[in-house]
Amino acid sequence: MATRRKQPVKKLAAPSRAAKAKAESHRLGHKVASLKLPRHGGLIIGMAVGAVVFLITLFVLPVFAVPFGAITMFVVYLGFMALMLPVLTPQFLKSRADSTDAPTALIFVVVLGVVGTSCVTLFMALNGQDGPLLYEVILSVASVLLGWFVIHTMAAMHYAYEYYESPSANPDGQSNELIGGLDFPEGDNPDGVAFLYFAYVIGTAFAVSDIRVTSNKMRKIVVMHSTFSYFFNTLIVAATVNVAVAVGSV
Repeated sequence: MATRRKQPVKKLAAPSRAAKAKAESHRLGHKVASLKLPRHGGLIIGMAVGAVVFLITLFVLPVFAVPFGAITMFVVYLGFMALMLPVLTPQFLKSRADSTDAPTALIFVVVLGVVGTSCVTLFMALNGQDGPLLYEVILSVASVLLGWFVIHTMAAMHYAYEYYESPSANPDGQSNELIGGLDFPEGDNPDGVAFLYFAYVIGTAFAVSDIRVTSNKMRKIVVMHSTFSYFFNTLIVAATVNVAVAVGSV
């Protein structure tokens, strides 16, 4: 009687580093979401931590108080949003959209404050008593770049909440032509990444791409966002030239 050969046992492949990192990011995102912070909780936390760093630095190294405070605020907010990104599903955004949102005017006032802080750091870097120093220039450039990302991330979240605030927006159902003021291709229910895409396209091209704006309320926000982006990007280009000239003259 012939003996059966034992089939070699196949070992399951260990999860890749990318898979582990993705699972960890989802875990952290859900943990942050479980705290049930206010809709703009990340911005509030960033402002609070930035203010603490500003005050501490003001007594230790006053010349670095503004850039350190601004950079801390930007990094905390962007880090918070990066953790939340896997959780920003249509269902999650819809549940948050039902809560009271800060008005559009207040959102853009905060954005203006961010831009103003970035301009202050640039002014400090280019107009120091001893001339522009390398580390001051690096801090000012970092502040401006981080401020740019903060502006458009804030805009993306505002678009998301405005979209799902509409009674006709239903993440589980069929999309209508006028859902939430934006018409996404193929009737998809947009998540956080979709709104980041929409906001960053406006921030770089001052126009929308394949997503159609279908309500006057959303058009007003898009006009303000694109106009503001144009002037801020112009400021960044002008500042880059001035920084290059200042550093070259050292």
